[in-house]
Amino acid sequence: MVAKETTLNELGETLAYVVEHMATKDDIANMATKDDIAVIRAEMATKADIAGIMEELADIKLRLKTIEPLVEDHAGHSKEIDHALERISAIEKHLGFKPKAA
Repeated sequence: MVAKETTLNELGETLAYVVEHMATKDDIANMATKDDIAVIRAEMATKADIAGIMEELADIKLRLKTIEPLVEDHAGHSKEIDHALERISAIEKHLGFKPKAA
């Protein structure tokens, strides 16, 4: 079997592709070094660090689920209060009262 000879055009295209896709000095200068990665690893939270937070979140979630049924029926009260305040404002306006600054 005879090996295929590479033409100058093919060699030029291959070289152009390599030059186009290779890293530049600036690319290399901006890359993280082993020291950079070591600093990140030293500052990074570990699974043990996060475990305490996860336990606390689970406890908060459990407490919220316990409280949720107790406050479910209070959801409409803020709308009722807002509606009452609108009505009071309309009555005051109708009677000519000036609203007091809070």
